[in-house]
Amino acid sequence: MHFLVYHLPDVEVRLLRPDELDAVERAAYAVRGEDYLRERSLLRRELERRTGVAAAQLQFSYGDLGKPECSLQPFNLSHSGDYLCIAFHHRAVGVDIERIRPRRRIAPIARRIMCSRQFEAWKERGSCLEEFYACWCAAEALAKWRGSSVLRAIDLPFVYREGSIEPCFESAPVVELFTPASGYVGAVACCP
Repeated sequence: MHFLVYHLPDVEVRLLRPDELDAVERAAYAVRGEDYLRERSLLRRELERRTGVAAAQLQFSYGDLGKPECSLQPFNLSHSGDYLCIAFHHRAVGVDIERIRPRRRIAPIARRIMCSRQFEAWKERGSCLEEFYACWCAAEALAKWRGSSVLRAIDLPFVYREGSIEPCFESAPVVELFTPASGYVGAVACCP
């Protein structure tokens, strides 16, 4: 497994196909159009480097939840604030990064993404914001690894212990927490 973190404002837009440029015009990408263009440019550059196929020739398919896929190289990406993370592996991989920032009413969100054992332990430790975001990233990375929605994260239970994530289900992948940038947390999930 290998992942890369980019500061999006520093990225030059290039290597895009007309369909990707057209996507910026659609409502789903209008708000973050420049970031979308930078993300796709980086993704194409890295896939070209890993596969040897010219960036303009790479084809993507899209899963039920809109997740882009390339048959030549499994990958996953996550964007938060000014940062993008792209993870690569030889099998399915999920990644998430989040900017740590205060949120109102995080307990209802935590209850949706944490198994009951993890949720109770988190509350007992004082509902730490950094731990919440580590768990959120782990839940999102696991859901992306599985190809499902974070709304189904409760089906992929894990326990947070001293800065690490231990999945608690059969055939679980390895989940690694990391710091993509100051004030951010990230998690990547993949099978060895």
